[in-house]
Amino acid sequence: MTYSEAIEKVMMDNGGFASLQFIYKNIEKYRDKTGLTPDNTIQEKVQRDDRFTRIGFGVYALTNFIAKVEKDNLGSFSFEKNAEIKFEANKPTEKNVISKARIGQDKFKQALIKEVGKICPITQIDNLKLLIAGHIKPWSHSSNEEKLNPKNGILLSPLFDKLFDMRVGLITFTLDKRIRLSKKLEKNIDRLGVVDGQIINHLKIDGREDFLQYHEKFIFQK
Repeated sequence: MTYSEAIEKVMMDNGGFASLQFIYKNIEKYRDKTGLTPDNTIQEKVQRDDRFTRIGFGVYALTNFIAKVEKDNLGSFSFEKNAEIKFEANKPTEKNVISKARIGQDKFKQALIKEVGKICPITQIDNLKLLIAGHIKPWSHSSNEEKLNPKNGILLSPLFDKLFDMRVGLITFTLDKRIRLSKKLEKNIDRLGVVDGQIINHLKIDGREDFLQYHEKFIFQK
């Protein structure tokens, strides 16, 4: 059995997702650890294999599972105080309500624009065709109320939306409007047009504090 197959088995045993630490501890149920740095090999497989998708800091899910969670609103992830993650399934009635809301995603974007204006706070791009309305606390981590709350929204141009997304997590924002850039950006950090710690004056903070703190703590790659 390959490492990727063993990782897949561990995630399936855990409900479709797992932290790296959980994988390290349980992978030997399916194959022996080999090589000088087996945990590094496991991490590399998780990060590079399309079967797995990053859903938070040090946590991954089966790609098919997270796609179904988001499409069918099966439930939401949440981090515990010990930084372990759990998944709480939605009731059938909750699935239907939020699934309909997801179809009407444009309403969320319009409500967000009313609050923050039609502009990316980083690039100043103000063409709505080039702006993406995303969730600060990811959709799959949010309660049903949080999914629909425009305070849990952020309007960004495509590049920065991608960097902010939970699958990447290479930028985040502090409560004093500073952008943080992950060290994992390496040489590309100098190609973004912003610097680590730069104040983003147009960033709207009021009412978004808890969501931004969640993103910085559980999504951002330090």
